[in-house]
Amino acid sequence: MINYLKHATHAGASIRLYPSFFKRPLESNTSGRLKNSLTPAYAGASILLILILITPLFLFAQDEKEIKKGDNYFNSGNLYAAKDAYENAYEKKKDNSYSNLQLAKCYIQISRPSKALEHANNAVKLSPKPTNEMLLVLGRALQLDLQFEKAIEYYKKSDVLGANRKMTSKLIKECEFGIKYKVSPVEAKITNAGPLVNSEHNDYLPYITADRSKLFFTSRRPGSTGGKKADDGLLYEDIYMCYNKGGAWDAAQPISSLNTDTHDACVGISEDGQTMFVYKGTNGGDLYMSELKGKNWAKPEPLPFNTIGFESTASLSPDGHTLYFVYAPTAIGNRDIYVCGKTAGKAWSKPRRLEINTEYDEDSPYIHPDGKTLYFSSKGHSSMGGYDIFKCTKTAAGGWSTPENLGYPINTAGDEIYFVLSADGKVGFYSSDKEGGLGKQDIYSIRMPIPAKEPELELLTGTVKDASSGNPIEAEITITDNATKEIVSKVRSNADDGKYLVAIPCGKNYGIAIEKKGHLFHSENVNIPCTQGFKEIKKEIKLSDAKQGTKVVLKNIFFDLGKSDLRPESTSELLILVKLLNENPILKVEISGHTDNIGDPKINQALSEARALSVLNFIASNGINKFRLVSKGYGSTQPIDNNETEANRQNNRRTEFKIL
Repeated sequence: MINYLKHATHAGASIRLYPSFFKRPLESNTSGRLKNSLTPAYAGASILLILILITPLFLFAQDEKEIKKGDNYFNSGNLYAAKDAYENAYEKKKDNSYSNLQLAKCYIQISRPSKALEHANNAVKLSPKPTNEMLLVLGRALQLDLQFEKAIEYYKKSDVLGANRKMTSKLIKECEFGIKYKVSPVEAKITNAGPLVNSEHNDYLPYITADRSKLFFTSRRPGSTGGKKADDGLLYEDIYMCYNKGGAWDAAQPISSLNTDTHDACVGISEDGQTMFVYKGTNGGDLYMSELKGKNWAKPEPLPFNTIGFESTASLSPDGHTLYFVYAPTAIGNRDIYVCGKTAGKAWSKPRRLEINTEYDEDSPYIHPDGKTLYFSSKGHSSMGGYDIFKCTKTAAGGWSTPENLGYPINTAGDEIYFVLSADGKVGFYSSDKEGGLGKQDIYSIRMPIPAKEPELELLTGTVKDASSGNPIEAEITITDNATKEIVSKVRSNADDGKYLVAIPCGKNYGIAIEKKGHLFHSENVNIPCTQGFKEIKKEIKLSDAKQGTKVVLKNIFFDLGKSDLRPESTSELLILVKLLNENPILKVEISGHTDNIGDPKINQALSEARALSVLNFIASNGINKFRLVSKGYGSTQPIDNNETEANRQNNRRTEFKIL
């Protein structure tokens, strides 16, 4: 089986030795997240690649048993057991070129460049006439060790007659990109997430909430549900999570309600951490979705577009209307990124293939909370070897810009995959089995280079509580484009702790309504120019009962300067008030208008009265009996802020309703 992860995810590790266009190993039909990877969950593959030139077997009596054992493990995809067996054979006879070659292959695929280079060099030196395969493996070891010029030299030697021209040309091109990126590294600091997150085993597929308060990932550590091992000799995958406590992650804990005795991998999370996409190795590999209800995750349900092919890693857009995911006709077929959207009936549309795909593998799409920047991994484009992380942005015409490599040292000649980025654009996360880690594969954080421009969005976070009891409540949060009256998205606060998170892209005037049955609603206005960059606002919201004297400020009621005619952008919020009155037919309310203290008090008084009356008339025109409505103007006599700044004066210029 293969994992989804770069090297250890849903059952298999990404094959680092050869590019995806080279002939693939045989794979089982159980899973295959990370095709050609070291882990079990996605596609399950034996790692042995069938080469055009077959390497002679130099088996000696004293080490023949260990070599055969190593070959059996290698063919079944159990790389670590194969490595151990070949090491035993090597210790018995260090001048055996075959055991050195096989060790080099193992170390290449588990990303140990220095060891791979040692044994690949041994294999070539010990052979009077090195085979093309030996030269190719030495080239790949040099490439992983970032010795790109030497790698090119050996790639050319491995294919003098041009029998594998396409493959060697691709590898040489990768090295040329590597030379370019290595000369001009980006300013990025890469740090291991530490022992509270990582183990001595495989930890990968990191996903964070937009505010970096939670980290979800997949692990194959001891204590896995069921305690069983997959075909590669590693434990089945389980889903884990940890919390950000004072800027550091606390100890990771398994999500017991989602873990079973087979592979369970988190392959996507919504920005608020309340919708998870789960990979299951059934039917060729399918995507499931689970919702967090309070403290508990609901039973994962299959997504409707699953096929008998392979579906994996998923990323939901901030508005919840678009889903990016990976699809391949089979677990060992080329992987491409697809997208589908929600129709008016809330069903998913037919998926379509994105134009950013190449003839090679693409994987792990991640749409940033800004809604327009897509990160993904690719073995094509300008990769310097294996999967590299790229980004592109949505164009005005709805297409995508040319993918841009994130550069070295974020990318290397190995596999960089499963990249996610915080809403502020400052910290990224990915998984890697690079040397010097705590285990076979670890999760790393990346302090990203300072961007020329901050992400253009606002992150609204906080809690929703009952005003009387102070208890957290689950409320529906609706974000509306005030200009078009279109509902941009709907989310909810968590029933257990009341927390909510909404990422709002720039460039529009948004109305936000927080509603809970049996309570009065709360509104917010967010008007984000695309020049302000990133902004995070925390709002603690208290929803009141509909009792006498309770006031609610309507923050999405708009008038032109000095006028009392309602602007069209006011419609969505006023219709929410109409809905409240329809649902509570015994309520009688006062609509009140207020101004700041600038100008003639008499003019302000008259203006406030006229504006309150305009609101009353709108409500009445939508079916509410005028007997239940009263309008009053208070001018500047009831400020809720001082009038010393424009922001405070804006707060005082308001429309309210009060329960009578």
